[in-house]
Amino acid sequence: MTSLLEAFDAMLSAGDVTIVEELMSPPVLERRGPIPSTYINGPLSPWLRNGVAPDGAIWRHQGMALQLLENGENIVVATGTASGKSLIFQLAVAQELLAGSGTALVLYPLKALLADQAQRWRRFADDLGLPRETVAELHGQVDFEDRAAAVRKARVILATPDIIQAWLMRQVATPMVREMLCSLRFLILDEAHTYESVFGSNVAYLLRRILAARRRACRDRNVSRKLQIIGATATISDPAEHLENLTGWPFAVVGEEDDGSPSHGRRLLHIEGPDSGAAAEAMLVDLCSRLVVRSTDGTFIAFHDSRQGVERVARDIDEDDVLPYRSGYEAKDRQSIERRLRAGSLRGVISTPALELGIDISSFLLGLNVGVPQSKKAFRQRIGRVGRASQGLFAVIAPRHAFTRFGSSFSGYYAGSVEPSHLYLANRFIQFAQARCLMDECEGLGSDQKEPPPGVSWPDSFGGVFDLAKPGARRPREFDFMAQLGADNPHQNYPLRQVGEPNYVIKTKGGEDDVGNIALNQAIREAYPGATYLHYRQPLRVIEWRTTFDRSIRVEESKKAPPTKPMLRKTLNVGLGPEEIVGGRIQSSASGILAEAFLQVNESVEGYRVGSNTFAYRDLRQSNPKMSRKQREFRTTGVVLKISENWFAGSGTVQATNRMLVATALADLLKRERSVSQNDIDHAATHIAIYQNGALSRATDTIVIYDSIYGGLRLTEPLYSEFPEYLMKLHNAAELAGDAAALPLALTKKLRAWALDLQLGTPSPEHTLTAPDGELLVYAPGSVVSVMQNGALLERTLIGPQMLPFGGSEMLVYSYETGRGALGMVPHDQVQQTGQDWSMAYWNPTTNGIRPIDQEDGVF
Repeated sequence: MTSLLEAFDAMLSAGDVTIVEELMSPPVLERRGPIPSTYINGPLSPWLRNGVAPDGAIWRHQGMALQLLENGENIVVATGTASGKSLIFQLAVAQELLAGSGTALVLYPLKALLADQAQRWRRFADDLGLPRETVAELHGQVDFEDRAAAVRKARVILATPDIIQAWLMRQVATPMVREMLCSLRFLILDEAHTYESVFGSNVAYLLRRILAARRRACRDRNVSRKLQIIGATATISDPAEHLENLTGWPFAVVGEEDDGSPSHGRRLLHIEGPDSGAAAEAMLVDLCSRLVVRSTDGTFIAFHDSRQGVERVARDIDEDDVLPYRSGYEAKDRQSIERRLRAGSLRGVISTPALELGIDISSFLLGLNVGVPQSKKAFRQRIGRVGRASQGLFAVIAPRHAFTRFGSSFSGYYAGSVEPSHLYLANRFIQFAQARCLMDECEGLGSDQKEPPPGVSWPDSFGGVFDLAKPGARRPREFDFMAQLGADNPHQNYPLRQVGEPNYVIKTKGGEDDVGNIALNQAIREAYPGATYLHYRQPLRVIEWRTTFDRSIRVEESKKAPPTKPMLRKTLNVGLGPEEIVGGRIQSSASGILAEAFLQVNESVEGYRVGSNTFAYRDLRQSNPKMSRKQREFRTTGVVLKISENWFAGSGTVQATNRMLVATALADLLKRERSVSQNDIDHAATHIAIYQNGALSRATDTIVIYDSIYGGLRLTEPLYSEFPEYLMKLHNAAELAGDAAALPLALTKKLRAWALDLQLGTPSPEHTLTAPDGELLVYAPGSVVSVMQNGALLERTLIGPQMLPFGGSEMLVYSYETGRGALGMVPHDQVQQTGQDWSMAYWNPTTNGIRPIDQEDGVF
């Protein structure tokens, strides 16, 4: 028999793979410590002495954690992968099951992790002689009857936060949920470091809502039961602070220095290769195909951050025992892959980060990663998937200077401090969605809706947004879309993993079967009209998007469908007036501006490519109206660099290249330094317009690095507040990596010289654009804008303005082409400015005369 590692070593020896750098994570001996007497001498004693602790000792950190729980503390266990964190909270819960009457709610961030851990919980319950219904699952694939049974009967509920949000908290007024909340003894957060960014910020509010609902239910039933929260996480920066931000409760820490678990050791390689695109996928296909052919023993896992990339690689490997795994699958597909992995009948799996967490597959000997993982946390988690039963090997496939171009090295990246997990609890759009859910819960529980419930640590700014979310409240227009999206069912319409992103169900042509689901920001890149969409290695053709009666994308089987690529376009409208600058954060000089500003982004798919052929929707829709442009529009925050110097400003090739290099380098460095998801930050160096008082000016001297999230979480703020430090990092990286640096040394010097002259404040006062008497400022006829329909933006061309009677007065509206041979109407204040194919004009309602805005009126 030839193992995967032997096959891989043979490829290294033959020179098929080039090693840039190699590290060895050495084996570590175990350190044991005593189990607290409550456990070793209590009802768990027979199980412990016959299994994990015949001598009354367990790994040191496990014993420490159990003692802290015994002392009444909330704890967070922040130790390495495969260090037995699950056993800690399982023992605490088992003690309660055998000696008390309380229950436990265990939250897992992913269904794949929940399914893997559910088997362990059930075996554990069986070993203790507990009834089968003691442990129950609660997630989106559990039918309603079984959900209710789990809440009524189970004493250990394993759930995803998503189902708690979408279903359980919607039922919070029912007796069964109130009873379950009152019985809670433990709330357990596994893989707590994953609760960050949009998902984590939403979960932080969800946890506070659970605690508020429990407090109210216990008060109504006169129940007094202590609740303890247990967090388990990979090693992160300041785990106690993260858990406190996540829950509002204080925590004691059992950290990496306390870890007593042994390790088999792992070889870590940086091997040279492309890190993105078709070339990277081709190399991964070649490596995996050779490994399957040349070995007979062991399983590999290969990580690729692209959902469709995972599908392409698995399809091109073309082996039935090498499958893709990603989010968006229906339950039957996901569960089939998981069963085969546990049974050892797969040779390999190509996965997105969906299999990054906590899955214990002992046969994983080899791990591969396309490109540098987006964070050190992700890197350590992925490494932890291999070598659990014996020594493993993990290799990062990336260009030779992938680490040095940012001033680091492979060894430095591995050894460096792990990034913190960031939460954005002050984001007003997250707060608005959560406030809508909380109000429904307060109404059901009979609580006062004047302010957020007491007894819970709500972030300071939440009360103000809570007031804006009340029915009938006068609120800023920027909340209109969020209010429409939530409608009368906020728990389902505000998913935790995105803010303001409509979700689409992918269905077969006739709508009979669900294929999967996809968010709008993914759909315009993967499932646009005419696209070849890969699902479980099979090609499907996207034939239609529907938004009128349901929000779905229809597909049909198409075995001969050729690969397609989207023709994407993004445009940014940036305002630099006082109301558009975030908290007055602007610096300027005679040659430019650095600012943190609000901006409007439009992302659209204009068509698709098949090989060298292009298919634009503007042509296709003439014969097939279903082949139409799809778009995503959102308001967000970003950091703006406007530099009027010759090396940066202008329409020449050199200047355009320099702008793109600077924007890409700053965005990539920020993602790496702050552990920001690749999908949460974007940048632009073209199609940027500076606007003032509604009038646009095309910019050829500006770049923007921005949050690609509805409303913005101010993820890019460090680029403003720490701009000199980021320029220094790029400068050091350029000196270290030379020609392979993210930004050439010459450009880093120009940037640093330019930044020296920046001073706080705006360069000049803003003009005021006011319509003359008898005229109104309107959108000019022919403006291409968008209107909202069923939560989706539909592009429309305005024909002209008119005044319509409304409630005893008149309303300014526009007629527009619907695209179906009919006319529609939209009020002026509901027009969405998307893209840059719109302009303003002066309109005289009496004469119906329209005239353009002159340059002296304020356009710059």
